[in-house]
Amino acid sequence: MANVLKRFLKRWRDNYYLSSLLAHSLKPLRRVSSQTARNIQQTVRKNGVTIRLPNGKKMSIARDSGIGLASLLFWHGIDSHEPETSRTLRFFFERAATFIDVGANCGLYSVLSALWNADIHVIAFEPVPAIFFALRKNVALNHLENRVRCENMALSSKTGRATLFLPASETMDQETTGTLVIDSWQHRNGSQPLEIDAVRFDEYESRSPTRVDLIKIDVEDFEADVLEGMQQTIRRDRPFIVCEVLPRLHRNQRTRKIVEALNYQPYWITPTGYVRVAGFDSSRSHFTDFLLSPVSTPDVVVDNLDVLWELRKAELGNKENKLA
Repeated sequence: MANVLKRFLKRWRDNYYLSSLLAHSLKPLRRVSSQTARNIQQTVRKNGVTIRLPNGKKMSIARDSGIGLASLLFWHGIDSHEPETSRTLRFFFERAATFIDVGANCGLYSVLSALWNADIHVIAFEPVPAIFFALRKNVALNHLENRVRCENMALSSKTGRATLFLPASETMDQETTGTLVIDSWQHRNGSQPLEIDAVRFDEYESRSPTRVDLIKIDVEDFEADVLEGMQQTIRRDRPFIVCEVLPRLHRNQRTRKIVEALNYQPYWITPTGYVRVAGFDSSRSHFTDFLLSPVSTPDVVVDNLDVLWELRKAELGNKENKLA
């Protein structure tokens, strides 16, 4: 009887007159409900969260260790934060043996990578002490201390003490837009100067050699210095690099020149694929992340990262054969 009634109602909901009446009368309610839901998600914050990942594992963000991030994950799941970039990194997490997280913040990608791939080794660099403390808490909460090495320092083109300009925060979260760039809006707006340790990655790596497969860089306009300080490692290992490159008046020409000198191809990460570009000075809407690839194809748009991964694997294989 219940199935008969269900079929009857399904047929009647498609009736022209009934569907018009219901659709027009309920559309305003839907609009109000959607706006209410958005207001709740934007206003109500979740301090600490545990979510289930698409691979079945659970990921936790500790209390007071990234409240904004925890709120996004609580309301929208893992694809709430930089969905295109997150999916790109997850593709490489599955295949990489070593991941270098530069500007790790509270550890979203460091933790995610280790939960995504039980064999990956992660080195996470975060120079701001308060954020570094949150990074360590999140790594420990997810029981990943043996595979995620946390370093309280910045990567740069030279080793030594450096000044990071850190804007004041209006919430319990520490501001995450600190930068080492002297000619920056952070410095001009009177951000608090913070003395930190900085190191060239090539120098850091020489003390603890490791093959690098994947690098993520998010350093607020300081990426040229980071790349300059890891050129030897990049030339040797040819890792894939996911890098935020913000629109700036200098048009990121220094970054472009370094990428070209490394013989890398930039791909703009977009919802419709990876668009091959010559530089970083074009209009980009809301998408500011790029895949810097050691290999490329003639295609303007790449929609299958397997192609690039296999090309790199072949390139490294040929290199090893020549050295043998």
